[in-house]
Amino acid sequence: MFLLIFFWIALAIAVGVLATGRGRKGFGWTVLACLISPPLAGLFLMVIADRSPHASQPVPATHIDCPHCGKRILREARVCRHCGGAVTDAGDGGKPTTLREGYWYDYPDPSLALSRTGKRVALAQANPPWLVVDQSLATMVIGSRWPGQLWRVRVEELGDMSGLVAQPGYWRASAVELLEEVPLSALFGPNGDAVLEILAKIRGLSRAEAQALADNLPPDAWMACSRAWMRWSQQDGEPAGGCEEEWRGTLAASRRVDKARSPVHSGFLVIHAQLRQRASDIDGDRAFILVEEDGETEQILAPLWQGACDAFLFAGMARAAPQYVSDEDAVVLGQACARVFGGASQRA
Repeated sequence: MFLLIFFWIALAIAVGVLATGRGRKGFGWTVLACLISPPLAGLFLMVIADRSPHASQPVPATHIDCPHCGKRILREARVCRHCGGAVTDAGDGGKPTTLREGYWYDYPDPSLALSRTGKRVALAQANPPWLVVDQSLATMVIGSRWPGQLWRVRVEELGDMSGLVAQPGYWRASAVELLEEVPLSALFGPNGDAVLEILAKIRGLSRAEAQALADNLPPDAWMACSRAWMRWSQQDGEPAGGCEEEWRGTLAASRRVDKARSPVHSGFLVIHAQLRQRASDIDGDRAFILVEEDGETEQILAPLWQGACDAFLFAGMARAAPQYVSDEDAVVLGQACARVFGGASQRA
């Protein structure tokens, strides 16, 4: 009799363990099995829904990884239910058509501990900050990180893509394969060499040259630059964004059709950042003015350095984005640089 009771309880406990594995309350099922019979309780447990996390995991044979966010989706899916990215084309057998290939800007960053082996670059630990691989050169953000190296890469290991909007235009990666080095001029569009020339002049700029640039700025140059911004914003029939006044001082915007940031991609942002650095190197704190607005203090360039910055930005628009600049506006935009540096800063 004792052995029968022991065997009964042991089977009931086994049912409880099985219930726990199927996402149910093990203790409750153990008690139920003791009361109604372990075999009967076990049979009932197997016919009701499995609530365990692994029950909803996809079967590898029927699923693939989304090429955009890396999450599991049905093999026949054409749009990822997680990120909204296009995944397959009709008749391709369910194979991803989008390779995780894009562009990575390699710049010495103390916050990134990298391991480099041959053509493989990987984070020492798969934690943020991630390697950012842009799908398009037009959306890359360089900021003050200049100069570096530009690579076309293939993502080998994805980082955490959660929390991003659908089709963000880039991948977070923990490891990439270097495919080929790309000229830095490609960062700024078809005429990117003109931006590189301007950046080179900024690196050697003197205070006297900065003053001369500011003194030779035509008063209506900003209007010519605004008109170029408006033409750029009308790409593919989009309505012009705002009026000329609204574009004054713009360094970057967002064009819906292709997510491009400006007529010269990230060029204006890099020019501005490098000019600020040069101003600081020469004049220190005197290169800036503190302006308080809405309770916040902003550091802006002093008039001399702001004038020099505008001269380079205007020349960059005329030379690197000539398709958006009329001949008359090109003369106005390039006047300051042409007078200070000669023909090298004229329209390409």
